[in-house]
Amino acid sequence: MEKVVIIGGGLAGHRAATTLAELRPKQRTVLIHSESGTPYDRPPLSKDFLFEGKRPTLKGSELYTDRVLLRDGTKAIEIDPLRRVVHTDKGEPEHYGKLLITTGSRARQLESFNVDAAQVHYLRTETDALRLRAALVPGRRLAVVGGGFIGLEVSAIARRLGCHTTVIELAPRLLPRTASLSLSKWVASRHASEGGEFRFNSANLRMSNNSKGEVILTWNGGSAVADMVLIGIGIGPNAEIAADAGIDTADGIVVNARCETSVPGIYAAGEVTNYPVPALGRRLRSESWTVAGDQAVVAAQVMCGLDAQYQDLPWFWSDQCSVTIQSLGLPALATRLYRIGDITSERWLEIGADDHGRFVSAVGVNPGRDMTQLRRDAKAGRPMSQDIINRAEEVDPSDLYLELG
Repeated sequence: MEKVVIIGGGLAGHRAATTLAELRPKQRTVLIHSESGTPYDRPPLSKDFLFEGKRPTLKGSELYTDRVLLRDGTKAIEIDPLRRVVHTDKGEPEHYGKLLITTGSRARQLESFNVDAAQVHYLRTETDALRLRAALVPGRRLAVVGGGFIGLEVSAIARRLGCHTTVIELAPRLLPRTASLSLSKWVASRHASEGGEFRFNSANLRMSNNSKGEVILTWNGGSAVADMVLIGIGIGPNAEIAADAGIDTADGIVVNARCETSVPGIYAAGEVTNYPVPALGRRLRSESWTVAGDQAVVAAQVMCGLDAQYQDLPWFWSDQCSVTIQSLGLPALATRLYRIGDITSERWLEIGADDHGRFVSAVGVNPGRDMTQLRRDAKAGRPMSQDIINRAEEVDPSDLYLELG
């Protein structure tokens, strides 16, 4: 039986490895993981892990003791598609019959600042989270550069740990690329009620240390002082190893619905992929835990000879300030907006449709069963349920999405 090599030990790589072990118990599978230890779950790193310190394990990790060869602490540095070999920084090549790339993403870096490196944090790995957790001491001031979900989740936890938080965002509102205006306002209000502060329109941001060792942040028309800074300005795909091997890339590794790349025998899954979404009539790269896991299952099934395709809408959630925020589809495509519930409450849902009335997105706070129903309908290719249509009210189109992502 030909060997499968997986590059990347995040959720997608882990889910593919466990699926292969289930479908083909005798399958020879090697997982190349650049970090030490077994794969772990990333979403808790900005939430429960920061607060409680418990390592977020993944179901099925026991497979690495005997059924899946885990090469942790090893970085894949080159793919040779002709010889079907993956070269690593350990100097031990891995030959493969099929290759799956699940290299995920990395935090975008912020340049042009002069601050003690010990005071600057990024959050992408367990090591990053451990370092940040140790710094979140009661009474300290945390400045978060970037008003996206990661920055907001960390801000909420930091305040629970007794820190003061200030979020600094380039745009005029929070979540500028992923949320409706009403959701942005709701999130800002909720964080403010818990002591969070915000600074918007922060163009030309600069950072430096003063004589006291504090971090001074300045931008056009404003400034802030902090003891430490978290940079949360998004993530970018780790697609370089694929591009260097001649695999098609475009904001990620280009794949079809079967997770096949442009090179036979090589597949890709997870945040690193640029994949088709037929229901929305476009391709995209999504930063979603659910997409990464489900797409990896499809890749594993296809590598085992099964007829499988990934065609779901992107869906993700964010837990912060004691509520769950969820998003389905692509809000930027909405030209008409419908709402269920009172947007000043802790349970409401906004549904986006295009000019033809077709469902394209949903965002909400604690949306519960309505979001579950929308996900089911979208996956099955059905129109919205009549029950949801009957309860939804169309709202002013000026309350639409302000930035197209």
